Amino acid sequence: MPGKKIYARTTVGIAIILATTYLAVAYPTIFPTGTTIYKPARAYSSYILISDHSDVGNHPDAAVRADGTVPNDIRLIDMNGNVVHSWTVSAWLNKRSRLLPNGHLLYAGPNQTIFEYDWDGNVVWTHKGIGSVNDLRWLPNNNRLLVAHQLMPDDFQNQVRDVEIAPWWPPRKRGSEEHQRSADIYEVTADGEVVWEWHAYNHFDLNKFSPATPEGDWLHVNSIAPLPENKWFDAGDRRFRPGNILVNARNLDTIYLVDKETKAVVWEVTHTYKGGMSHSHEPEMIEKGLPGAGNIILFDNGLFPRHRTHSGQTFIIELNPITQEIVWTYETEGYANIKFFSKTMGSQRRLPTGTTFIAEDNTGRLFQVTPEGEIVWEYVNRGGTTRPSPVPYDFTPQLRALPRPDELAVTPPNNLEWHLQPDVLRDETPGADS
Repeated sequence: MPGKKIYARTTVGIAIILATTYLAVAYPTIFPTGTTIYKPARAYSSYILISDHSDVGNHPDAAVRADGTVPNDIRLIDMNGNVVHSWTVSAWLNKRSRLLPNGHLLYAGPNQTIFEYDWDGNVVWTHKGIGSVNDLRWLPNNNRLLVAHQLMPDDFQNQVRDVEIAPWWPPRKRGSEEHQRSADIYEVTADGEVVWEWHAYNHFDLNKFSPATPEGDWLHVNSIAPLPENKWFDAGDRRFRPGNILVNARNLDTIYLVDKETKAVVWEVTHTYKGGMSHSHEPEMIEKGLPGAGNIILFDNGLFPRHRTHSGQTFIIELNPITQEIVWTYETEGYANIKFFSKTMGSQRRLPTGTTFIAEDNTGRLFQVTPEGEIVWEYVNRGGTTRPSPVPYDFTPQLRALPRPDELAVTPPNNLEWHLQPDVLRDETPGADS
């Protein structure tokens, strides 16, 4: 039986729209960007690290990248949307980045290259040669954990069977015509030495797959998350040893836990809520000291769902890893309302105040909700985002040296009353409205 369900209506952001069509490219909506809701007394205030994803924003003149490098494409903003700091990085669509405690930026860039930039934007470290990096983590020993999607060795590919799929799926030549990509995790030192590695083909059923996924994309592991210190391990459950790695196999709708010492899969979970997990992202264990500590929280996208009640809707799922019971969900109200939906990306984070940060990456809408589902902060980016994350005010020495930003409340207009005026009725101020 699922735990507490939260339904919430989107009050602003993508709900304020003006349908517009252009001859060259169709833009379905034009809507406000920046901070659209902010209740400082209810929200957890921090900086936010944002990486752009899409090549254009929500307006025909809002291109966000051009060629080579893109100035200020990875940014730290405050809760009112002001840019506090930025980095210019090698241009790349995915832009997976993480801020380190020393103020450096770790970034998965083009040409199978991991970059580390210092606070001033200088490249201080690179690592090249691990293909298709989809997640990267900095470890306390200053090593880096990377996940890649590399072609399986022939010995394992030869074990993959062709299948007939009924009633509406075509046959899949998974063994004879598709070359399957696996999931390969590497721990790399600052000197570039690989000191630990793990390959999914040694541990998973090679013939368990989803017929709805692209050819050769067997697992599509999109997240690796080392466990923090937690109450389960403290109570004697060795499966949850800190440092063991949560591995999210998106295309299998399953989360696995890999023992760092033995490399064995010691735990796995999915869920059955409204048809079950549907191509999720970013499962993480909530850290000690935070509400829900020890639970697993994840972004359940809703791509290729098994039941119509999940179609076109994303859920945030929090579950107890021991009982595997769902203890909290966030979803929007109504059948297939698509008010909260990110088809292919997204993330979430439990915050010290008990609110939850959510990134609807496909739209670039970031927001924060209370346990009851009230939206207490919302920010709409100029385009899509790639796994943005809250950054505490004191996270790095450089941020500690900055004055605390203003935290100015933002109350959205009433959607039923607010509208754009025709051009001839506007005043001379660009963008003026009623």
